[in-house]
Amino acid sequence: MIATVTLNPAIDHNIEVDEIRFDDVTKMKNSFMQPGGKGINVSRVINLLGGPTVAYGFIAGREGGQLSMLLAEEGILNSFIAVKGGSTRVNVIVTERTTGKQIRMNGEGPRVEVEELELLKDRLLRFGKGGPCAVSFMVFAGSIPPGLPKNVYSYLIEEVQSIGIRCVLDTDGDALKYGIKAKPFMIKPNTYELERLVDKKVEKDEDVVEYAKAIVNMGVEIVAVTRGGKKAYLVGRDFVFEGIPPKIKVVSAVGSGDAFVGAFLYAIYMGKTLEEAFKWGMAAGAATAMVPGTGIMTLDLFGEMLPLVTVSRIE
Repeated sequence: MIATVTLNPAIDHNIEVDEIRFDDVTKMKNSFMQPGGKGINVSRVINLLGGPTVAYGFIAGREGGQLSMLLAEEGILNSFIAVKGGSTRVNVIVTERTTGKQIRMNGEGPRVEVEELELLKDRLLRFGKGGPCAVSFMVFAGSIPPGLPKNVYSYLIEEVQSIGIRCVLDTDGDALKYGIKAKPFMIKPNTYELERLVDKKVEKDEDVVEYAKAIVNMGVEIVAVTRGGKKAYLVGRDFVFEGIPPKIKVVSAVGSGDAFVGAFLYAIYMGKTLEEAFKWGMAAGAATAMVPGTGIMTLDLFGEMLPLVTVSRIE
């Protein structure tokens, strides 16, 4: 099973309008709710591809119950810790149909206490060890909720890797800087996250490879750097793969990186090579960018994108 841990999950409320009118009534043309958060999106993609997954994290209030129900409706196992402080955040995404522009308003999320973090850690270790739901990979993704320290991912990854589970980290800023100290199996920054991590500008393709190699030398096994419509790179101690994404019309880039992680890990889980898994990840990212709002890819779009991705080993 591939588990995901989203410390600050969300409900994404997607609203579509013809035109955003400030200081006036704007009529909604479409409105729908979806489970959200980076790790949640990873689980949704794995589930769509037919893989076994379980989503862990924190929920709070009525919104937390609604999130759990939305995941159950998609057939995704979830095992959340219910916390007392506040409610699960609701993100509002307003898309203007005439221009494709979006207004994104993200909630803060509930406050999580250290005692509640310990409950989550114990659950991850108890259910990750073995049995019918044994975990091969555990993905830690997204922002840190109020109340938890910046090194929370490092703490959890060290604990989980101590029982032999390979961990993937997909976050940003201080959470990523502290998190890589635990030497996770893989990280997946985009261009801006990589720049913030190494505190340097990415000005050319060679910079991506150089900075990714430096992170590998710190103990991370695989660094996957996605860059929207530009070349992506998969870097390890003994290899560098370069990937060229298909040319598409981007509808919404939200969740594309999460789709990459989900498809990449599921491909590895299925015994695919790193090169094949890289193609799967890039195809999933492109397919998700073609879907409105915070939606994830469809299987048809994924199938269309897969043969259009070009991957080559350059080192």
